[in-house]
Amino acid sequence: MNIDYIWLIVALAITAVIGVVLHRWQRPVLPRLYVWITLAGTLFATYYILNVFFGTGRTGWP
Repeated sequence: MNIDYIWLIVALAITAVIGVVLHRWQRPVLPRLYVWITLAGTLFATYYILNVFFGTGRTGWP
């Protein structure tokens, strides 16, 4: 599987913004594990979408 690093960096930036918003606006306070799982899923999904729409579109999946 080839990783397009430019889209990974963009996805990390988007995920960081989403993480800050989630951390600041959460009421009631969510467990840390839930926040980390949410951010990992957000990173994966954002990278996948950016790679398909703007990158090579090759994800390594059949």
